[in-house]
Amino acid sequence: MSFFPKTYTAKNRQDILIRQAISDDASQLLNLKLEYLKNTATLPLFEDEYPNDIDQERDMIEKYQLDTNSIILVAISEEKIIGNIDLSNSVRKKMKHTGMIGMGIHTQWQNQGIGTLLLQNVVDWAKENEILKTIWLEVYASNPSGIALYQKMKFQKRGIIPNFFLEKENYIDKIIMSREV
Repeated sequence: MSFFPKTYTAKNRQDILIRQAISDDASQLLNLKLEYLKNTATLPLFEDEYPNDIDQERDMIEKYQLDTNSIILVAISEEKIIGNIDLSNSVRKKMKHTGMIGMGIHTQWQNQGIGTLLLQNVVDWAKENEILKTIWLEVYASNPSGIALYQKMKFQKRGIIPNFFLEKENYIDKIIMSREV
């Protein structure tokens, strides 16, 4: 399956390239993740808790490249990575037909349609994958725009874990959503 690269126009009229991540993206991808973890109220992770250094980030990208049942995509504008999405399959045989999605967008690029582009590309890729049948994700109640995006893309709420993490003295629920492909 060769879907990528693809070019789009964001809401701000900037050209956006969506392609699979490559090893040379490790530094930019790591910096992007640390940027959107900084000051977030929508993820249960502090910036200094992100476990990867640049070598581990490169290893992660290479693992995705080798796995025919997983993918990692990046969104690029003016040669800078501004968003990422990954779909990782389960290594368990009984769950091989499932894939979990994780996504993040640079704070300056949020609400520009980047999340929709990334998610649509992953859904389209998953539909063509012969093994995947169900894709799923975790989102937090503190992220209403994320929840709206996932619902727009036909993900349905499947469960809620109340009080999953503590953000500035408020407990935030975790919502599990999935869809068939």
